[in-house]
Amino acid sequence: MFKLDKAKDEVAILNAQLQKKCKKLSLEIGYHSEFKNRPNVSIYENMTNPQIILCLNQGTHCISSIACKITKSTKSMEISSKTHEAHEGKKYNTLMRAVILLVASSIEFKIPKNLASSKSKRKARSSKSRTRKAKPGTVNKIISRSINPISTLLLVKYFNAKNPELEDFLEENDYDKGTLTLDQVKEFQTEESTEDMTSSEELEFMENNEEYGEPLLLTVNLRDEPTVSKINKTFLETLNKIVCPP
Repeated sequence: MFKLDKAKDEVAILNAQLQKKCKKLSLEIGYHSEFKNRPNVSIYENMTNPQIILCLNQGTHCISSIACKITKSTKSMEISSKTHEAHEGKKYNTLMRAVILLVASSIEFKIPKNLASSKSKRKARSSKSRTRKAKPGTVNKIISRSINPISTLLLVKYFNAKNPELEDFLEENDYDKGTLTLDQVKEFQTEESTEDMTSSEELEFMENNEEYGEPLLLTVNLRDEPTVSKINKTFLETLNKIVCPP
């Protein structure tokens, strides 16, 4: 089980900033079980067994969301996003990615006993009691599987996401992340054009085309201070750009 108390506190702080800009929007984080049977919720459906959902609500409708799945052994969290078609192009996806990256390290969990370090095992054996308590853990790393160059550009340019092969490509071509362009990313990650499709049509296309480009695995290090600073900057800048409901 995961403890969301601290994460909810962080979301409340960010929500207060959001509502100064858009009174009709609100942020909510909770367990997947709280959302899965709720009507009017847009959630990415291809993630297996998501555990946590971050929602951007307009009234009772979750119009944009981030689905999260944590791997305790690596202290990592995989995320997938979805925004309702009627609300695409309003910067909600970027805002939600920034929010989940800012609150992820506040999600707490216990590391199972069998994943304890060998050092801890040696200490336990030398003690009178052989019972070990599970160690507390938090998310250190975010994983996202980018399915197209646009998502890759967003994650790399604004959240300092990294991929070893992509890092080599950028260095070889002397491309700077701060000024990275979509055309430059497309040199590295090609795709069949889906730019005229809605998100549902694109998802259906990917499901029915096994040869569609392999997702690019990107990671964001939440223990890197420059990266966290960039995430904060992206949140504030995006907050000023989002389109508020009328």
